Amino acid sequence: MQTYDAVVIGSGISGLTSALLLSKKFKKVAIVEQALDIAPLFSGFNRRGVHFETGFHYSGALGDDEVGGYMFKELGLDVPVELCNKDGFDSAHLVDSNRIFKMPFGRRNMEEKLIEYFPCEKEGIKKYLDLCEAVISATPFLNIHRRSFKDEDFFRFSGSTVSLREVLNKCFKDEEIKTLLSFSSILYGSPPSMASFDFHCCCSAIMYSNVWKIKGGASTLVRAFKEALKKQKIDVLINTKVVRIENSDNVKKISFADGSQIASDICVSAIHPKEFIKIAPIGSYRKKNFERIKEMRDTCGFFVLYGILAEDCVDNNINNIAFLKANDFENDHKNFMYINISDTRPRAACVVQSVDSDEKFWNISKEDYKAKKIKIAQEIKAKISLLCPDIFSKIQFVDMSSPATMKKYVNYYGTYGSMHCINNANVMPITKIPGLFLVGQATVAPGLIGSMISAFFLDKLMKREQYK
Repeated sequence: MQTYDAVVIGSGISGLTSALLLSKKFKKVAIVEQALDIAPLFSGFNRRGVHFETGFHYSGALGDDEVGGYMFKELGLDVPVELCNKDGFDSAHLVDSNRIFKMPFGRRNMEEKLIEYFPCEKEGIKKYLDLCEAVISATPFLNIHRRSFKDEDFFRFSGSTVSLREVLNKCFKDEEIKTLLSFSSILYGSPPSMASFDFHCCCSAIMYSNVWKIKGGASTLVRAFKEALKKQKIDVLINTKVVRIENSDNVKKISFADGSQIASDICVSAIHPKEFIKIAPIGSYRKKNFERIKEMRDTCGFFVLYGILAEDCVDNNINNIAFLKANDFENDHKNFMYINISDTRPRAACVVQSVDSDEKFWNISKEDYKAKKIKIAQEIKAKISLLCPDIFSKIQFVDMSSPATMKKYVNYYGTYGSMHCINNANVMPITKIPGLFLVGQATVAPGLIGSMISAFFLDKLMKREQYK
């Protein structure tokens, strides 16, 4: 049986980050992935010679002097980034007032643009942006790159118990501005009534300062990770599904679907917590914590129509075109719809609608699954043809995906896995078994930054617990 010092299960961004950090402490490290290549969701796919991004479009905090740039450097990743257009990186179509709001970044830009569109909300706009800045500057996860940061700060942070909806209702009266400032909750999948304001600031409001793209898209970052794994001599076991983890004298025996096994002192799970408890050793959690993970609610899912723009009819600076109605805020942005446009040539156009990630509804083995999928696709096309006829008429659709497609690649239906809810603590990275840990979106936050930070969080925790 092959033995390792440390093994990571799952090669999403959190798993890849963990493997590189572990390789600084241990000589023999392996990462295990059930798909045919690492980062299956992040990598995207090609249709008719056009690349479609499925896991990353842009992010805040990727500059050299920000937390993302710091983490890239610590991992030895050479990732070229560039700023999006500061005067408008996304476009929000305010349906009720028939206006288009191009989302800027930079505090001054954002404040001036919001006041221009909502002059009666001037006082609330300044108050809201001040609150966002205060939360971000006080959040340890987003400040590990600063000299003033101390490792123990990681373990002292607790988020607010005030929802995004509550804060927006206190700051504003106009329903349209509430909808505009809350639709980015789709970036982490928790509705405004259930997301804490602090969590929203960490995932979305960080982009009020700046918004970055990775040159060449997500595949550039995946290539950088592959090069780093090779340089650190980390074994990559692809097309390998873990079915069981056993613990004996603090040695983790990891069994695969083909009957083979490996062993390790340290095992880090970077898969969905619900999938982890299916394979985890008995005694990994107290009964109460086990049941909490088992009953965790997932985020919404996405139904996506993938197409190619026949003509270049969209501003090159715009990444997403969102369609917002004033009552979307009170309805928690249910069935939210937007179009994602690539900057490649020809340009990929993804029409996205949020849907319930109900496992029974999206069960691919049911006879009516294909019929439901076709029906929903037709309904989305009908909606988008009314909302944006000029662009819709120029899209040649080539494929589609549902939450069941998501399940095939990452073992869960919700786009961002477990939902982060107000008054509901994150999954802890430690278990009751020494040397058995978790990382991923459920332990900190979704997205590129949240996934990477979860691995750095575990690294600090292992340092505190003196794992060497």
